[in-house]
Amino acid sequence: MAFLTLLMVLVLLSCTTSGSATDGPVVQTKDGPVRGMNVKEGQVFFGIPFAAPPTGDLRWRPPQPPKPWGPAIYNATKRSPVCIQYRCSPTDPDYSGQCPPPAERERKEDCLYLNVFVPSTASPVSRKPVIFFIHGGNFDECSAMGLLYDSRFFANKTDSVVVAANYRIGALGFLRAGTGKDAARGNYGLLDQVTALQWVQDNIAAFGGDENQVTLFGQSAGGYSVLFHLVNDESDKLFHKAIASSAPTGLYFRSQLESIIFGNDFAKILNCSAGDMKCMRAADVSKVRHAQGAVHNTVVNPLHITEVFEPWGPIVDGDMITSQMVQSFSSGKFQKKPLIIGSNTEEAVLFIYQAVSSPMSTNRYQQLVLAVFKTSAFSVLTKYPPTNKGDERPTLTTMATQFIFTCPTRNLLKSALRHGHSNTWLYIFAHSISDDKVWGGYPYCKGRVCHSADLPFEFQPLPLFPDYSFTPEEQVLADSMAYYYGNFAHTGNPNTPGTRHTSLSANQVLNWPSFGSTKDYTNMVYNVPKNSVVQGYLQDKCDFWDEENVYP
Repeated sequence: MAFLTLLMVLVLLSCTTSGSATDGPVVQTKDGPVRGMNVKEGQVFFGIPFAAPPTGDLRWRPPQPPKPWGPAIYNATKRSPVCIQYRCSPTDPDYSGQCPPPAERERKEDCLYLNVFVPSTASPVSRKPVIFFIHGGNFDECSAMGLLYDSRFFANKTDSVVVAANYRIGALGFLRAGTGKDAARGNYGLLDQVTALQWVQDNIAAFGGDENQVTLFGQSAGGYSVLFHLVNDESDKLFHKAIASSAPTGLYFRSQLESIIFGNDFAKILNCSAGDMKCMRAADVSKVRHAQGAVHNTVVNPLHITEVFEPWGPIVDGDMITSQMVQSFSSGKFQKKPLIIGSNTEEAVLFIYQAVSSPMSTNRYQQLVLAVFKTSAFSVLTKYPPTNKGDERPTLTTMATQFIFTCPTRNLLKSALRHGHSNTWLYIFAHSISDDKVWGGYPYCKGRVCHSADLPFEFQPLPLFPDYSFTPEEQVLADSMAYYYGNFAHTGNPNTPGTRHTSLSANQVLNWPSFGSTKDYTNMVYNVPKNSVVQGYLQDKCDFWDEENVYP
C-alpha cells in the first residue's frame, strides 16, 4: 500500500511539473522577467508575486507592491505556498484537489502569488481574453494553487489566458480590530484580489492576454467575491464580465461593530488585549491559526445566527462594502456588466451533513427554523414542513439550498432587470459526477449534486488525476460549459463564439436565452445526457422567499 501511495505521488508530480527551470519561456513583467514551463497545452507560470509578503508590520495592512527582482529571472515553475489555514498540510487527504501536490504543500503567511496559464494558440501579440479565477473555501481555506485549479486545460478549452490568485483568508484576511491608523480594518482578502486584478492590467499583455477583456470568475466564496467586485467602485475598471458560481448570497456578513466584537474574542484567545495590534502582529502565525479556529462557532448577533456559517469573511465596512449583497442589487448599486450566475441543485448537502453527523429530530429542526427565521418561522415551516420520519436533514438541506443559494441568486437577477440590466444568464448545475472517488471523505455527497460538484467539469483537470474519469456524456457536459464560458469571455454572450473554434458540433449546444427573456425567467440546466433550457425553475419556492423578504 505504501508503494502504491508513493507511486501515485510520483505520477501526480510528473504530470504537474513537466518542463525545466532553464528552458522554459521567459516573459517580462513590470517587476522583472519570469520563467515558466512549456507544456503540451501551452505555457504555465506558477507562483508569480503580485504583492509584498504581508508579514511583520504588513500583517493586517493593505497589500503593498512586491520588491522588483529584475534583471534576475524569477523561477515561476513551482506553486507558491498556500495561505494560512487548517487544510493542505503535506499529510492531509485531498480527494478533490483543493491543495497543491503533497511535495509542493507549504502553508505560509507569505502567500500573495498567482498562476498564469497560456493556451497553445496564444503568442505575445495575440491579445487573448483573460479569465481571472477566484477560489472558494468559505474565506478561510483552499488556494489558487490547488491541483483542481490547474487551468492549462480550461485555458485551451476557452481559448483564453487564465489567471488564478491567492488572497489572504481567515483572520489574516478579514480581522477587524483596534482603533486609529494602526487598526485592522478587515476585507484584506478582497483588497488582495483587487491588487491581483491590477497586476493583470499591468502585465497580462506580455503573456498574450488582453487587459481590456477580463472576465472575473469565482466559485463559492470566490463567487461571492465576484459579486462584491460588481458593487465595489475600486474594482470597476479592472474587469469587464463576470461569472459567479454557487455564491451563498443568503448568508449574512457582519457589520463593523459585530466584527470588532468578534475580533476582541479572537484577541483574547491570542492572549492579547482587545484591539492591541502590536501584540497581535507579533503573535506567531501558528497561534493566529489556532485562534481563528477557536472562535469559528462564535455567534455575535443572535438575530443573525447564520453568521456562524461564514465566520471569517467580508465586512460591511461602509467603504468597500456598503450593504448586504441582496440589498446592493435591490437598490441598483452594482455595475451593469454581462453576468453569468448559477448554483447546484443540492448545494447544502455538504454543509448540513458535515455539521450534523447524526439524524436530526423533528423538534430540533423546528427549533433551528425558529432560531434562524424568528417571526417568519411559521411560514417557513409551512413551506418546508417536517417529514416526521426520524431525520429532518433532507428537509433542512432542501430549504437551506434554496434560501442560501438558488433563490437569492434569482433575486439578484430580478433586481438587475428592474434596474434595466438584462445582459444576464442563469444556470442550474444538476449532474452528480459518476466517479464517486471524487467525494472521498464526504460519503454523503456520493450520488448527489453537492456544493463544488461543478468544478471538475469547469476545469477538466482529469489528466492530472489518473484515478478519476468522465463518461463520454460527462465529457460532452464539461465541453459544453467550456463552450459557453469561452464564448462569454470572447464576446460577452455565451452563445456567440466570435472567431474562436470549439470541439462541439451544432447539435451538442443549445441557445441559452438570457434570464429575463420570458416572463417566468429562463435558465440553463447543465445535465446529462444533455443540457436543457427551462422557465420558472423553483418559481413557487423562490417567490415565497422573495415575499418573506428574510434575505440579509
